Amino acid sequence: MEVTNNFNISKNSTILHKNIINNNRKNSPSLKEHIGVAAGSMIGTLLPILLMKKQQNVRLRDLKYPPDKMILLSAGSIAGGIIGGVVADKTTDARAKVCEGVFQFFNVLFPTLLIEPILTICKMVKPLNNNIVKIGLLMSGIVGGMHLGAKVSNIVTRENEEEKKRKVGAIDFLANIDVISGALVASKVPFVNKIPIEKLMPLIYTFTGYQSGKIK
Repeated sequence: MEVTNNFNISKNSTILHKNIINNNRKNSPSLKEHIGVAAGSMIGTLLPILLMKKQQNVRLRDLKYPPDKMILLSAGSIAGGIIGGVVADKTTDARAKVCEGVFQFFNVLFPTLLIEPILTICKMVKPLNNNIVKIGLLMSGIVGGMHLGAKVSNIVTRENEEEKKRKVGAIDFLANIDVISGALVASKVPFVNKIPIEKLMPLIYTFTGYQSGKIK
């Protein structure tokens, strides 16, 4: 009896393991979807950049990214990523992508809106007007803005069940490297000028859009 039970437990464990693997494969984007999402995100990022280039009348590598343009780029890349993902796989759950897109947008919007007020306060209050404090306050504002964005996105998408609510994760901090980069550029901290952050901004925003479009 004991041998039989052990065999059944082992057999059930194997079946469960196979089901988990199959579900993961099913929920993982195919190569076609990866390409579609990446292409859509790149196009969604490129169009606002071309508009900015025309407005600023400079070369692409000399573009400036003030907060309002950061929000515009984020919206374009996210919309492009979602559209690319839906086109690449018409059987996918479009609502899941839209909900993730809403989260990613607010994940950028609130931290970005906090950049200028924080820098203005630092400029007005002399003890705060130094590089270390500015960076510390900016990073704190970005983290707080991300959590606020998550709460607002759950309200907008009407996710009431706790397990379905979108929460800020480690990958979201990586996706928010665009806001962090923009905040450092806006802070005009000396060492930042030596890092070509602004030249990498299009790639960074493309990654944000890709995160939204790959969700199934």
